[in-house]
Amino acid sequence: MDPLRLLGRFFRREKLPLTHEDIIRRASSLDDYFKRLQGKRVLVFDPPFWGFHDLFVDGEGRVLLVCLKAEGGSFAFTGDERGASMMQKFGPGPELDAEEPLEPGILEWILYDDYIVYRGPFFPISRYPYYLGKVAATFPYDGTIDKSTIPGKISELREWYKAQKKKIS
Repeated sequence: MDPLRLLGRFFRREKLPLTHEDIIRRASSLDDYFKRLQGKRVLVFDPPFWGFHDLFVDGEGRVLLVCLKAEGGSFAFTGDERGASMMQKFGPGPELDAEEPLEPGILEWILYDDYIVYRGPFFPISRYPYYLGKVAATFPYDGTIDKSTIPGKISELREWYKAQKKKIS
């Protein structure tokens, strides 16, 4: 292959499916998007380092993001409609290994019904100013989000994913 063509491919930016203009256009409806997600579990695919992960939005407006790891650990981020204020790392069991409050802006999200926009210095450096997660499915959620419910939610998710894997195979 021609070296110039190869360099052109390397430096070419792919257009994100949700552009800055889209985000600006949707800004006036953020409250509506969030209200529609209250009382829901949102199954999200991507960014690549998280793969499938889950967001829970309770009726009080609290948000829980859970990322399960293949080796049995998990991360849980709690916050509100704008972003995370606490990070917890769980080992298998799930046993709480570490907990750390997060300053505002470290991990932010914008919740839409088709995409979740993630941004902040918490994420790896990228040529894009934000990462996108694609909403794969939504499910009803009538629980509440607080520290005491997170380990149970992680266990439920592990069982749910195990059951889904059995259905596929």
